[in-house]
Amino acid sequence: MPTNPLNEANLLGRGRLNRAGMIRLLSIIVGLALGACAHGTDPPPLAQANSAEIEGSAPDLTLLTPMIAQAFKNAKFAGYPRVSAVRTAPISALGDWIVCLTSDSESDQRIYALFIRDNAIVDARLAVVIDACTDETFAPLPSR
Repeated sequence: MPTNPLNEANLLGRGRLNRAGMIRLLSIIVGLALGACAHGTDPPPLAQANSAEIEGSAPDLTLLTPMIAQAFKNAKFAGYPRVSAVRTAPISALGDWIVCLTSDSESDQRIYALFIRDNAIVDARLAVVIDACTDETFAPLPSR
């Protein structure tokens, strides 16, 4: 009959852990700890929706200008707004399209992600890694 290496008789010797039991217990703990840390490589980035799969075409940035200006004001940025080009949003986003928004002010380096659906901004938040806003090129907000 196989013995359980963690049973009381194997671990205890006269009321305390014996040396062999202590080594077994320590090896099990170390093995579990190392196994928990071995998660492999970085996960692949989340997929983005294909723009052909999204109904309609990309929204016109000039039509969104008043809404983007209001989002800039609501975020209490300093300076003047700068935006990225419209592109498809990450698949986990609330909108179909994304525009990244920042300021031309050196003292305010925040970047917001604005999510668009049906030519309206449906969500705005501080940009996170999945939004990939730090990789964008920013230009002044187009005039209407």
